[in-house]
Amino acid sequence: MYRHIVVPLDGSGLAEQVLPHVKDLAQRHTTTIHLISIAPLSPALAGGTTVRLYPLVVSSADLELQTNERERIEAELTNYLRGIAIDLEGSHVKTRVEVRFGEPAEEIIAYAEDVKADLIAMCTHGRTGLARWAYGSIADKVMHHAPCPVLLIRAKAA
Repeated sequence: MYRHIVVPLDGSGLAEQVLPHVKDLAQRHTTTIHLISIAPLSPALAGGTTVRLYPLVVSSADLELQTNERERIEAELTNYLRGIAIDLEGSHVKTRVEVRFGEPAEEIIAYAEDVKADLIAMCTHGRTGLARWAYGSIADKVMHHAPCPVLLIRAKAA
C-alpha cells in the first residue's frame, strides 16, 4: 500500500515516537522509509538574509567558518539518522536518510514531492496557545500543504 513513507525527525524522543507506527506499516509492505532531518538556516549559515543598504563584505575566513559549521551540522544529523536507519534495517525495513537546510515544513513537503511519497508520518508536539503561535506548527503546515496523506501521532511526554 505504501511504497515511500517520509518521516521527519528533529533529534527528540518526542519525534521518534512515530517510529513504531511506521515500522509496523513498512513491515507489512515493500516500503522505503525516508528519514529526514531539517536544520533551519541561521542568517550566518545562509550567508546573511538581512536586507542591507550597503555592500556586504564577507571575508574568506567567514565563508570558511560558515561552510565548516554547515558541514558539521550535516554530518551530525546524518549520523543521527543513520543510527535510526540501522535499527529499522535490523527489522528488514528499507531506509534512506536525507538532511536538508531551510524552513522545516517547506523542506518536508518538497522532499515528499521529490520522492513521490505515499505518506508523511510525523509526531506533533501538541503545543497550544502562545507556544503554537510563537513557534508555528510544522505539523500543521505539512498537513495543509503536503502532496500526500499525513499521519500525525500526538507525542506523549516522557
